[in-house]
Amino acid sequence: MTALPLGVVRYHLERLQRDELLFSKEDRHFRRFFPSSELPKGRTETFDVLRQEGLRRIVLHLLNSPGATHGSMAAVLSIPASTLSTHLATLLRKKVVRRERREGRNMYFVADEESVVKVLVVYRQSFLDKRVDQAISTYLKRG
Repeated sequence: MTALPLGVVRYHLERLQRDELLFSKEDRHFRRFFPSSELPKGRTETFDVLRQEGLRRIVLHLLNSPGATHGSMAAVLSIPASTLSTHLATLLRKKVVRRERREGRNMYFVADEESVVKVLVVYRQSFLDKRVDQAISTYLKRG
C-alpha cells in the first residue's frame, strides 16, 4: 500500500485517465486500473477472470487440456459440480471460454488462447501461481 492520502491517489488516477495513460474498469466491488499501452481494452474481461483464483484454475486447466468435459474438470480440479457450473457460466458469459457439443457431450475450450496467454505473460509475476508458469510453458510447447 501507500502512505499517500486517498484524495491524492484519486486525483492522480483521474488525471492519468484524462490524459489517456490509464483506463479503468469496474469488476464487481473493485475498480481496476490498467496502463493504456500494455493491455488493450478488449482484454479486461480476461484480466478480470484471471484475477479470481477459482476461475483462473479452470482457464489454466483448459489451456493444458482443451476439450475437457464438466465431469473431468470437476474430478481433476476437485471442485464441486455446482461450483464448477457457476464458474463455467461466468467464463462463458465473459466469452473467455467456449462450449462445443460433440458426441452428446459438452466440451470446453479457451475462446482465445493467444489473448489469455498474453495477459498471463504480461502479468505473470502478479499471479503468484505456479500453475500460470506451467500453462504458459505447455501452450508454448504446443504452438
